[in-house]
Amino acid sequence: METKKIDSGYYLDTLETTSDYFLSKSHETLYSSALRKYNTQQKVKALVDATSKDRKKIYWKAWHCNEVLLQEGNVLRGSLCRKRWCQTCSRIKTAEMVNGYKEPLKELGSLYFVTLTAPTVKGRQLNSEITKRVKAFQRAKDNLRKNYGIKLNGIRKIEVTYNEKEDRYHPHFHFIQQGEAEAIALQREWLKQFPNATASAQDIRKVDTTNDNSLIELFKYATKDVIKDSTTASAQDTIYRALEGRRIFQTYGSIKKVKEPIEEKEMKVNEVDFIPFAMEIWKYDTEVKDWLNAKDETLVGTQTIEKNVNKETYLSQ
Repeated sequence: METKKIDSGYYLDTLETTSDYFLSKSHETLYSSALRKYNTQQKVKALVDATSKDRKKIYWKAWHCNEVLLQEGNVLRGSLCRKRWCQTCSRIKTAEMVNGYKEPLKELGSLYFVTLTAPTVKGRQLNSEITKRVKAFQRAKDNLRKNYGIKLNGIRKIEVTYNEKEDRYHPHFHFIQQGEAEAIALQREWLKQFPNATASAQDIRKVDTTNDNSLIELFKYATKDVIKDSTTASAQDTIYRALEGRRIFQTYGSIKKVKEPIEEKEMKVNEVDFIPFAMEIWKYDTEVKDWLNAKDETLVGTQTIEKNVNKETYLSQ
């Protein structure tokens, strides 16, 4: 098959394109991966600068995630770091959780997305406050079962956000909870334990079980890890420290018997059809936001594509 070379990368003339700039679905997928890889490396540099000496090595592991891709014919493989601050691995984790739990959740019937909050705290309070709120949920669940005969079934997620203006942290819970009455009861018990929390800050809304995007919102983030400067990098380090060793996702009630999805240790892209069938090694280069082979040929052509498409669209894929 005839090939042509664009921006030092190989593309196939005869393939049907998915847009003006993508020659196949695998090409588009790898473009998204290249952007996430770049963003993760920028985040890692900021976290390393903001953290203590003993934690630098932990963050650097994400720098090397998918750094080398091995091409075997039309298949690409790369190792994963499985760190929370890695955009690639966070996306894969979301997919694993959705695939693992969407059917068991749907089997519960009517589902509600519940958000429970309480006032923000300073960084020094964050770790103990998360523990306090985990215990508060457990007490609420036990009280409903023992005193009201209400059994809660669902899945819970911890999330922490940071308010840069006020320099305060907001640990809170998202749930997918079975039953509207149960969701309302859970909110009521929560407010009893946090009388300084406002009812209007809590939220209950019905889940569209026909739309996987409703479930994706639960599994998406543990923190909205936006790093703009040294202050927000330090804040993210504080959040990651507080979440360390904790289960971000926790099932409860009848759904607890669901087997935890297996975490993939490598990224595998099949049917890579925009480069020649070959045995090749590709290494990521931060400056070009792309993987290069020994001849300095780019795999994706990231910089050319980035000039012509909205990259935020592909970061969300």
